[in-house]
Amino acid sequence: MPLSPYDPCPCGSGKKLKFCCQSLAEEMDRISRLADGNQPHVALQQLEKLARKLPANPWIGTTRAMIYLALDDATTARDVLRDLLEHCRDNEFALVLLATAIFQAEGLDAAKTSIHRAFQRGAKKFPTMISGLAATMASLFTQRQQVMAAREHLSLALRLSQQERRQECFVQLLKLDGDETIPYPLRGTHLLPKIEGTEDQQKEIKKAHKYAGVGCWSTAADLFQSLGNTLPNSAEVWHSIGLCRAWDGAEALAAEALHRASQLYTEDATAVECETLAQLFDRNTSTDVIETCTYESPIVSVGRLLTTLDEQPRFVRVKLPTSVGESLNRPVATYQVLDRPQLCDVDFTQLTLEKLPRLQAHLTIYDPLPDSDQQAALFLSGDRGPELEESRSLLEAATTGLIKWRTDKPQPEVTGGIPAELQSLRWRWIFPEPIPVRCSRELIDQQWRVTLDEVWMTCGLKGLHGRTPREAAAEPAQRIPLLAAIHVLDSQCESQGRTLDLEQMLAKLGLLGLPPLEVDEQTSLSSQSVMNLHRILVERLTDAQLTSVANRALLTRHSRFLYQALKAVAARPSCEEEVEASRVYRTLTDLCAKNGQREEAFRWINAAREKEPRQGSNFEHQWSCDMTELSLRLESPEDPALKPLLDRFVTYYSPKVPQMRGHVERLLETYGVPSPWDTGIVVVDGQSGSTTGKISPTGSFMEQAPTTAPLWLPGQ
Repeated sequence: MPLSPYDPCPCGSGKKLKFCCQSLAEEMDRISRLADGNQPHVALQQLEKLARKLPANPWIGTTRAMIYLALDDATTARDVLRDLLEHCRDNEFALVLLATAIFQAEGLDAAKTSIHRAFQRGAKKFPTMISGLAATMASLFTQRQQVMAAREHLSLALRLSQQERRQECFVQLLKLDGDETIPYPLRGTHLLPKIEGTEDQQKEIKKAHKYAGVGCWSTAADLFQSLGNTLPNSAEVWHSIGLCRAWDGAEALAAEALHRASQLYTEDATAVECETLAQLFDRNTSTDVIETCTYESPIVSVGRLLTTLDEQPRFVRVKLPTSVGESLNRPVATYQVLDRPQLCDVDFTQLTLEKLPRLQAHLTIYDPLPDSDQQAALFLSGDRGPELEESRSLLEAATTGLIKWRTDKPQPEVTGGIPAELQSLRWRWIFPEPIPVRCSRELIDQQWRVTLDEVWMTCGLKGLHGRTPREAAAEPAQRIPLLAAIHVLDSQCESQGRTLDLEQMLAKLGLLGLPPLEVDEQTSLSSQSVMNLHRILVERLTDAQLTSVANRALLTRHSRFLYQALKAVAARPSCEEEVEASRVYRTLTDLCAKNGQREEAFRWINAAREKEPRQGSNFEHQWSCDMTELSLRLESPEDPALKPLLDRFVTYYSPKVPQMRGHVERLLETYGVPSPWDTGIVVVDGQSGSTTGKISPTGSFMEQAPTTAPLWLPGQ
């Protein structure tokens, strides 16, 4: 639709079209129709003619740049905009487009200065474009695992987004905060602390906050850094520097500032939180890493190779997931390369960690890709070192003539890596199949005890200046760094699905934990960091505060604090309207099952049975409770309560819902328990129950089905 003479001029002058670029309106409208009509190159030819006549006109220049960006020619768009800004340096639209063009052409790091200028100058006039830029940066920071930068850019995108995109940004933000693989201290809200200073210093502080408010975190950090020259002993200044650097993605610089803030704070909780963040950033930016490397080789015959590998005792084929679909780039087979043959005919009562084979490398095999030059190939991946080289030699010896390593890549390609400090929390033994759940749980518990009580305690940590936790415990000056190291350990345990007994760990090192967070009716609980949230004494909260904290705990999923919060909710019937009781009991069941608290898990299942569901029928609800109990009982097939529970499936559920029999029988099969429909009785053997890993015994009520068949629910 043609522009009205009284519309704002597209050149960005702020004037009405009638009083600015009216003479260009007809020709620009025709060019716009050419571009919209799938004739962008013709439109560009017309624009270039106009640009030679009017090189300083922003309407012409920005339209050219947008067409080049639409054609994926960001480099030319960048050059056009740079030339244009030589004539009109303050054109906000051109500045935003230039940031976008440089980002696409040269990458984030090269575009950072231009992006921040666009944030500062264009947020009010072009919020949708700035929101899109911030969201794209958030995605890139997420890929780089720079979580705090990703979250803050996503928050900026949410604030500036239009209604139709706001929900999408909000969901992404919730997903980031709820990602249990991310260390919990890095997730959630972090607020800039209040800084005391003179009137002149307060002006600089306000300016820094203003830049931070529009996403210019590097500029804000620079301003705070200048304040550090006049307020060198202000913990809050260095804390602010650290947060702004982290939000900008400069984690190494953030760690330096946060270490210093931790040393200056006299209040333990904030000092420990700053030090915890610093130690996590140190780990993320460490050059002391264990590299993951990959060797590549073409394959002469995929069929012959698979036949050969299937005969090798140290090459164990892994079942490919069925959910991958029919992707053309799907591997035809994957193998685990073990340090010894897989165990067979195992007496699980005699199984120890020392007897388990350990993973040395992964082998992935691909067929040739149809209608392309991609040949059949294999990729051998593992940690750089003797184990990977031994796996390569073993593969060569077993497959003579079937593979030929690429001569143009005599050294393996580095495809990843983990910080060396994490090696103490990493083990790679492989269970034989099938193995009883109880046996696997006992072995895992045993490994964690060794890891936490022996390995970690005697490991030199960078955050402790090379000292071990036991050595640092003897030095009062190391108390704050040691407390931070314990919280780093706690976060790593959580990301690996383990609940650390924090009180026990503190007691072993002779330390007192952090003081409780004082909360009153004016305390803003939503603005607390996750670490602060964990210091709240939940039993002292009002109902409204407790439901708020419980809902946030359900999002962040820190198991120890979540257990405390939900137990407090379960003890208050007045909270049931705000926090659904069935979800509370279900989550408590899961937490107790994960931590081996079987009897308490059964109590929560029974409590759930007594609650009417808000949605769905009571029959479905009871079925779900019984399925959850069945999964837990099957971990110990000799459990005397298993037979009456199975009898209930035969006599009560089966006549009402005949289709459920197949699902229950598949579940029993994975544990090695005979079907009660076939035998008429339940026969159990203490050594027969087993699982192949298809079923999560700690899964939620509605997620107990084997992956090979979805759970059938009445009414669906």
